[in-house]
Amino acid sequence: MDYTFLLGSIENILGKSHKRARDNYAFHCPFCNHRKPKLEINMATNEEGKNFWECWVCQTRGQSIRSLLRQLKTPKDVAASILKYLPKGTFTEYRGLSIVELPKEYQPLYSASSTSVVANIVKKYLYDRGITDNDFIKYSIGYCTTGDYGGRVIIPSYNGSNQLNFFVARTYDGNYYKYKNPEASKDIIFFENLINWDQPIILCEGVFDAMAIKRNAIPILGKSISTSLYKKIITGKVNDIYIALDTDAKDRALEIGEKFLNQGKKVFLIDLPDKDPSEMGFKAFTEHIQSAQELDLSGLMMHKLDL
Repeated sequence: MDYTFLLGSIENILGKSHKRARDNYAFHCPFCNHRKPKLEINMATNEEGKNFWECWVCQTRGQSIRSLLRQLKTPKDVAASILKYLPKGTFTEYRGLSIVELPKEYQPLYSASSTSVVANIVKKYLYDRGITDNDFIKYSIGYCTTGDYGGRVIIPSYNGSNQLNFFVARTYDGNYYKYKNPEASKDIIFFENLINWDQPIILCEGVFDAMAIKRNAIPILGKSISTSLYKKIITGKVNDIYIALDTDAKDRALEIGEKFLNQGKKVFLIDLPDKDPSEMGFKAFTEHIQSAQELDLSGLMMHKLDL
């Protein structure tokens, strides 16, 4: 098992290691600060997913890299960059943080190998939805032909530090279950690394809606806004918020709009026809943005009376 990157990332925190027997590496212990490297960590994850570690002086010990990082009070983003090297399924939990990994069968559509018969079928499916070759690169779109996500388009999401925080897997071969997503927290900001937080943002429902809108669009993966996204908006510089939820979610759109109005933000409700943004396309949706009316408290009450 190659644990080179795992070892290197831990050395970035604890300093240079010293090789010991049976995949053990010794570090200077940050818990007792002994003058000799007495904290030993086993870098080879066993069949139970454990990496035992122990300081032979102060007896501080644990059974996993996660428990070590918790004891060290490692920041979440740093922990994420370390835990991703553990051979543990599709995600790992660290203080409620989901460490997501793309399926091992994932194949990017922008690679040189994306000219197979299956790749062309996937591309046609995406072209029919208005997705372009440039979008394949911008959004790192890929697909799987086998495994748990076989027959699905994979659309990854990265946080502000360009670390994978979620992905959407949408069938392209007619599977009855349209979406199959990782068992990870949705308290994330989808496409966060692509957002300019100094400019107006557009909240929409799904990833295909966001890709059709193209500019500063954040899919909320449903009809409720995540805690992380809400906090990011109210504590940041963004002032203008456009809400583009389907017509059957008008009550949810008003609820979200009211939250931001109460925080002093400008809110615009985009009046959508029976089609969602991904069905309308970029040009038609842009026209609806330009005609969106700003929502105020009196207008909010009128909309609520119309529900």
